[in-house]
Amino acid sequence: MKVLAIMGSPRKRGHTFQAVERVRDILMGLDQNLDFECLFLSDCRLDMCKGCFTCFAKGEDKCPLKDDRDLIYSKMTEADGIILAAPTYAMGVPALMKNFIDRLAYTLHRPCFFDKTFLAVSTVGGVMGMKQALAQLTLLSSGARKSLKLGVPMPPVPMPGLKKKAAKNIRKSAKQFYGAMQATMRKLPGFADFAYFGAFKTMTAYGSYKDACPADFAYYKNKSTYFYPIKGHVVRQLLGSVLKGLMSLSFKLIIKDEEQTNRARLEKE
Repeated sequence: MKVLAIMGSPRKRGHTFQAVERVRDILMGLDQNLDFECLFLSDCRLDMCKGCFTCFAKGEDKCPLKDDRDLIYSKMTEADGIILAAPTYAMGVPALMKNFIDRLAYTLHRPCFFDKTFLAVSTVGGVMGMKQALAQLTLLSSGARKSLKLGVPMPPVPMPGLKKKAAKNIRKSAKQFYGAMQATMRKLPGFADFAYFGAFKTMTAYGSYKDACPADFAYYKNKSTYFYPIKGHVVRQLLGSVLKGLMSLSFKLIIKDEEQTNRARLEKE
């Protein structure tokens, strides 16, 4: 198995790296043949996202920025487990990691990491902001087999009790991460997953959305109940179909209301 740890801290050997190193040591203790790679975003050429929406609308291959994004993405597709690690800065992740998330944000519209296990790792010197940082780090794990979170408090003053608890949590998360990587089945979607799929499937069916975002239309065109086929689980499939129908009805009502509002405005003018 292969693990790719993407490090989003401007400090290469800081607290976040130390936490990931502990995770690595535990994983290697479980499997000496494990291939573990640390990729530092600070060493990569990853230009700042321009916010042009081209990757969303026309496709990621149309991005005007030509740098290391595709190389990093390729490494992610080759890995069984992906660790996204960054410290907590000002109630969120540092600019390096945020830009990386922005550059791959098209995968929120078109999920692709279904066979991957994710582990979000964030360290914090105080008590605030870690929850928000971990939430940002899990954004790219949409549709993944498993997505785990590991928050590691590392206060500037020695706190033996807190340090012991952190070590325990690191060990627990590393073992869960390893176990999830060994799974052979894809995630069985739940209510929120079907709602997520149904919303995009419904939107892309409208001609105006198709014209604005042909990449999304092409991605969802041949998908029916979910992002990937669900064998068996009749009740789950039925749930997915019902939610997709409700989403379709909701969008029709929204569009109808918008059209009526526009007509009323035009009549007044």
